[in-house]
Amino acid sequence: MRRLKKGCVVVLAFALSMALMTGCGDKNGKDDTGKATSTDAVTTESSADSNSGTSATSFSSIEDMVDKYAADVQLGDYKGITYEDKTEAVTDAEVQSKVDEFVDGLATFDKDTTSVAKEGDTVNIDFVGSVDGEEFEGGNSNGTGYDLVLGSGSFIDGFEDQIIGHKAGDKFTVTATFPENYGRDELNGKEAQFETTLNYIKIDKPATYNDELVAANTDYKTTAEYEAGVRKELEQDKADSALASAQNEIMVKVIKNAVINNLSEADVQASANNLISSIKSQAETYGMDYATYIYYYYGYDDSDTFEEYAKSICEEAQKEKMVMCAIAKKENITITDEETDAYLNDYATKNSIDVDSLKSTLTDVECKYNALAKKVMDFLVENAKATEATEEASAAATESAAEADSESADDQAETEESTEETEADTAADTEADAAE
Repeated sequence: MRRLKKGCVVVLAFALSMALMTGCGDKNGKDDTGKATSTDAVTTESSADSNSGTSATSFSSIEDMVDKYAADVQLGDYKGITYEDKTEAVTDAEVQSKVDEFVDGLATFDKDTTSVAKEGDTVNIDFVGSVDGEEFEGGNSNGTGYDLVLGSGSFIDGFEDQIIGHKAGDKFTVTATFPENYGRDELNGKEAQFETTLNYIKIDKPATYNDELVAANTDYKTTAEYEAGVRKELEQDKADSALASAQNEIMVKVIKNAVINNLSEADVQASANNLISSIKSQAETYGMDYATYIYYYYGYDDSDTFEEYAKSICEEAQKEKMVMCAIAKKENITITDEETDAYLNDYATKNSIDVDSLKSTLTDVECKYNALAKKVMDFLVENAKATEATEEASAAATESAAEADSESADDQAETEESTEETEADTAADTEADAAE
């Protein structure tokens, strides 16, 4: 078993929030018309695995939920909690990095059809791969063209070297051997032949950064306006990140200070089942089996261990819910229909979800709890005390930001690669099959 990749805890937490927000629905929580009634959508029977033997708590109203959970919590200190203010200033280098990304994304290219390909060139090729005379799955670019940087090591050993020295229009056979541990029994250690055509050498043409480029591709008119807008977005991103860090630190301390009784195993298990079900659906959407998906995105190669970890996340979420309700009860914090609608609209916008679809999958109690939880969290932050981040924390934040930038670049490359693969249909499988 591997530990989660950096950032995957955040990804899992987001998956949990999405599962709880959209994975609801109880066969007993709908009236005869199919309309959701006031039942706790997060913890309904249908959220639990049919074989789990658990039945989660249901509630008739948000007031019912608050009363029930508050009765099982003895609050400790929750006002005046200290937290490190990790707000950071935006640097000129960060703004420039975003500008560079923008300009790089608008680069075009020319097709060189006369030069001989050499190491370092980006070539566009088509190929059909076969083993023992039989074409294998994922080994055909289907004439859509595939961009390959010679010398990048993207394809199996020996493949790229045999393209060097050819020019546009050349048709030739590349012979290369798959690694013994390639991962596909029919290809492991097998020699393959690729009937290859070099279409052209790709010559990048960088875009020129000026007012005209900005005006044609953004809502800004000048480079100065664009850079000011980029700085404002980065400032908002850092403010949101600092707020999230503060909320997490405060909530962890508030929960630690509280005594929680009668933590419902059924509620925790229902949430865990709901989360795992959501992750399995995501895997299916991406055309991946569950085991591969959790390994690739979360770093776990053992589903049982991963699901135990997911359950622990759900247990902490349940504790948070109970403490939130206890604070709401003690401070007389309530939620109105108007505040709930405003919360749902904001949530839907930030997560690119259609608000009507979101509302149609949520019961009244769940909608109101999520809106109430935000209101309680705002109260806790308002009544907390910020301290300046230590030099160690600042250094850690800087290192974390650098790692995030690196991972973002990797993710962008993977996204671009995925887009190319989709456009190339089975050429998508080719890159996966011939790579490494």
